[in-house]
Amino acid sequence: MRHLPLSDKLIGILIGLVVGAAATALVWAASGGSAEVRALVRVLDDGRVEVRLQHRAVEPSSNLSGLENQQSPAWSERLSPDARFLPVDAKPNRWYASSGVVIEVSDPEPPNVGEIGPFEIAGTPTVNRPFDDRTLLCVITHGEPADFFWYQVYSAFLDSERWHGIDLRAEMYEASSDQAAGIVRCVEDGAAAIATTLADPEVLKPALDAANEANVRVITFNSGADRATELGAIAHVSLDEPSVGRIAAQQFIQRGVSGDILCIIHEPSNTGLEQRCDVLEASYDAGQVRRVRVSDASDPVAAITAQATENVGGAIALNANTAYQMADALNAERPDIVLAAVSADFPRPFAMLFKGRLSFVLWSHALEQGYLTTTALLYGHGTPFPRETGLFTGATQVSIQPTVITPEAVQALFAADNPIRDTLPAWFEALREAIESEPTRNDEN
Repeated sequence: MRHLPLSDKLIGILIGLVVGAAATALVWAASGGSAEVRALVRVLDDGRVEVRLQHRAVEPSSNLSGLENQQSPAWSERLSPDARFLPVDAKPNRWYASSGVVIEVSDPEPPNVGEIGPFEIAGTPTVNRPFDDRTLLCVITHGEPADFFWYQVYSAFLDSERWHGIDLRAEMYEASSDQAAGIVRCVEDGAAAIATTLADPEVLKPALDAANEANVRVITFNSGADRATELGAIAHVSLDEPSVGRIAAQQFIQRGVSGDILCIIHEPSNTGLEQRCDVLEASYDAGQVRRVRVSDASDPVAAITAQATENVGGAIALNANTAYQMADALNAERPDIVLAAVSADFPRPFAMLFKGRLSFVLWSHALEQGYLTTTALLYGHGTPFPRETGLFTGATQVSIQPTVITPEAVQALFAADNPIRDTLPAWFEALREAIESEPTRNDEN
């Protein structure tokens, strides 16, 4: 450009155009990408100078370490502002501006998770954690297949496996020793990350120690939030167990309960269930909290009935299956007892609320625990902020608050102006049928 006498003014035009176009590109950049803009300049036969623009999107992944070979899209066709000519007689040292141009942009396609790994961040040392659909991820839980809570959790695991296109091994064991063996097998099979429940942390500790020593990222969920950091977890996802006990106590007190409360435990060893009863006991001062253990009872209904002495004013079952047994045991024999449940089952607990067989339900968000655990598993595998640095030593706690569901809330679903009939017809029909088949508490006397 040294041969042009108007070089100073031309540079001014270029700067002005590029800045203006870059400002336009920020609209696109704010949504996760960036854009490049360049000016094209030519001298016409009559001595005037013409300026045009081109732009192109920059793929977000092209800036990631290890992916430098990805190509950005080609430059756009030339954009021509209406006022784009610098006249031959333009005055020196004066800035000239073109008219504006509209640059049409669209959001870029998100990078494929199989190409960059989960949640990888540019400039962070995560490329040593390869990730594709052959990377083994494990979820090893305690529980019983008949428990509807776990049915929902495993449904979320299956959904997540399909959505993310991952190799997810999900296994459930009733015995803690078998659960520990499942963790060891995952380590031996080369798992990149493992998520596990901590119902019985002492039994699982050797297996989790082996996983951490093998540089397998560990996520914990459900029970055992207070042991997650000690056992090497990057994150822990769970229902807030202390809140379950505290809110249950508040609900019993609001309903005028006095006397002892039965806290009915359905698993032989589960720190989370014990924690619910512990905090209920600490928060309730109108009587004692008595634990009823039904996991080994040959007849759970009889075991619950035997504990319903005259000084019992309330009872809470810690899962849906036990709630049905509790209702069978106490609705007829002790209609004065306030009954509650911790549940994620549908639709029967809602039908029991509607018919007065339960006084309140604390919703335990099973699906949410499943989905969030899978997300935490992906994060744990790909996090650029691992425990190995010595900086991030505490497990990130993802704590879910229980939701109180009351008979009044369920009854309100049937109000004439409730749009749920139209928006969720199958859901509403399932609930209606469950209510029709559920006896009323007074009818059981």
